[in-house]
Amino acid sequence: MDRAIVYAGAIPLDTDVLRMGRYAKEGLGRLGEMLYGANSVSASGLVCSVSSSDLSVSIGTGSILAPGMMDQNAIGALGGGLAADQSAVMCQYFNDIPQRVALPGSGVNFTIYAICTESDHDPVVLPFFNAAKPTQTMAGVDNNGASLPTRRSGTMSFVAATTAPPLPTGGAVVALYSVNVPAGAMTLAGIVPAPGSVFFPTIPELATTRLLQQAVAPYAFCHSDMVLGIPAWATRVELRAIGGGGGGASSNALDPAKGSFSGSGGGAGGDAWGVYDIDPVVQDGLAVTIGAGGGSQNSGGTTLVMYNGRTLLQATGGSAGYFYATQGSAGGGGGAATGGTIWNLSGGSGGDGQCAAYVFTGNGGDGPWGGAGRAGSQGGLSGTKFGAGGGGSYSTTEDGAHAAGGAGYQGCVMYRFLP
Repeated sequence: MDRAIVYAGAIPLDTDVLRMGRYAKEGLGRLGEMLYGANSVSASGLVCSVSSSDLSVSIGTGSILAPGMMDQNAIGALGGGLAADQSAVMCQYFNDIPQRVALPGSGVNFTIYAICTESDHDPVVLPFFNAAKPTQTMAGVDNNGASLPTRRSGTMSFVAATTAPPLPTGGAVVALYSVNVPAGAMTLAGIVPAPGSVFFPTIPELATTRLLQQAVAPYAFCHSDMVLGIPAWATRVELRAIGGGGGGASSNALDPAKGSFSGSGGGAGGDAWGVYDIDPVVQDGLAVTIGAGGGSQNSGGTTLVMYNGRTLLQATGGSAGYFYATQGSAGGGGGAATGGTIWNLSGGSGGDGQCAAYVFTGNGGDGPWGGAGRAGSQGGLSGTKFGAGGGGSYSTTEDGAHAAGGAGYQGCVMYRFLP
C-alpha cells in the first residue's frame, strides 16, 4: 500500500493530501480483491423492507464493493489538484440513510437495482491565501464567496425495473433483490424479496459455518495405502484404524475321529481411535498403511498411520484360526491396538473348532461393523466387513483333501480433518 511522505518544514501542497486519499482508495480496493476476487461485486446491509400500504420498498443503510475507476474526473483543480485517473480499481459505495423505492405496477417480477456513482459533496466557502497581500484571508477563490465541494464519495441510488438501467460512467449497476408482485396487488404485504447472489456471509459467519461443517462432516475411508494431504485450515485430525481380519483354519477329514474335521475361525483386527494435532506446514502428510485380510490360516495385516516420522496409532491384524493338534483347533485371537487417544480395543476372537470328538462353530470374529465369516462345510466363508475374521472349514470332499478356511477382511482407516 502506498503512503505519502512529508517532511518537517516543507510547505504542504494540496496534492499531498489528495494523494493520501488515492493511496487509501487503492489499498482498500486491493484488499477487497483479495477477499472477494478481482472484478467481483459484494453487498452488505441494504435490508429490503416491503410496504404494507403501497407498492414500495425501503432499502436500508449498507455498502457495496464493485469495480470502478480511481477518479473519473479531476479532483481538486483550480490550478492544482490531481488529474483524472481512469484506472480500474475496486470501489466502495455507501447508502447512509434508508431510501424508498416505488415499484411501477403489479403482475411483474421487478429487480431492485443499486446505481453506484461517485460525486462531489459538502460545499463550503473555504479561506484562501492572498499571495499579493499575505495578511489577508480571502473567502473563496479571488474572495468571491463561492463555495467548493470538500468531499468526493461513492453513493448509490435505487430503482425497481425489469431490465438493468444504463451503466454510469466509472460506476456500477448492481442487482440486489427480486420482488415478484402479484397481478392486481395494491400493497406488498406478505411478499418476501429474494436477495441476489451479491450478499456474501460475513467473516464471522463463514468461520462459524466452516466450524459446523467440519464438526458434522462425515468420515472418509482409506481402503488402500496412501498419503493424505492436510488442508490449509486443519489443525487436528480424527483417525480410526482397523487391522485386517485373520483367516479361518482349514479342514481335511470327513469324521472328527479320523483327523482335522472342524477348523476354528480367525480373529478380528484391533481398533484404535484418536484425535491428533497436525500442522498444514508439514508437507509430508499422513502416511496410511492398510492391513490386508489374512488368507486361510494366515493372520491379518497391521493398519497404521504415520505423521512427521512417528506412528500416531496402529491396529494389528487378527490371528489366524489354527490346529494346535490333529484334532484340536483354537480360534484366532483378536488384534491389539495402540496409540489411540479415545480408545484402544482388541479385536474379537474367532470361535473354536474341534476339540477331539467335540465340534464347535468355528466362526470368525466380528469386526467393528460385524461381517464375520461363518464356518462352512468344505470351506469356511470369508469376512465381509472391515477387520472381520474368516470362518473355519469343517468336513471335506474326502479324507485327506484340503478344504480352506475363509479369508479375513482387510482393515481400513476412517478420518476427518478438524479446524
